[in-house]
Amino acid sequence: MLAYALGLTLILGALWILAMATGWELPYVILAQGLEWLKSNPWESIIVAAVLLLLGLLLFVRPRRSSVRTFQTSSKGGNVRISQDALQEIIARSAMALPGVLHVKSNLRERETGLQIMVSCQFEQGERIPITSEELQAKVKADVELYTGIMVTEVKVLVLSLDKAHLTRVR
Repeated sequence: MLAYALGLTLILGALWILAMATGWELPYVILAQGLEWLKSNPWESIIVAAVLLLLGLLLFVRPRRSSVRTFQTSSKGGNVRISQDALQEIIARSAMALPGVLHVKSNLRERETGLQIMVSCQFEQGERIPITSEELQAKVKADVELYTGIMVTEVKVLVLSLDKAHLTRVR
């Protein structure tokens, strides 16, 4: 919320300067009157300065949220957090181990009952999509549960394209 207020303040400041730069007198007059008021009212000026200083310090002191998305699993020793990147790597390696799967991207959603995985992939030409998709769903679910201990509720597959293996096969 504080970031939005700061952003709005910067936008308004930029518009104010733009109005003065284009020759509009009103912003300049208001600014001059405001500075004169600050000069003639020292106690009020001190209060305004203190409030602005405290708001500025809040921006630096407030705890930062981690930008790394993680998923929690438990072990005998306590809780373990696994990053989204690590999970996506497990999913990609699992899917790419199947013959006929050329490229894989995944999205993850936490549900109350477990993890929902959406896999977007590219298959080789000639692959039987229903059979390969079922194998991919089963393998991804089994591997994620085996390697992470996180329950997988569902694996959704979206086949984006079919292509020749020798042109796009990436490992």
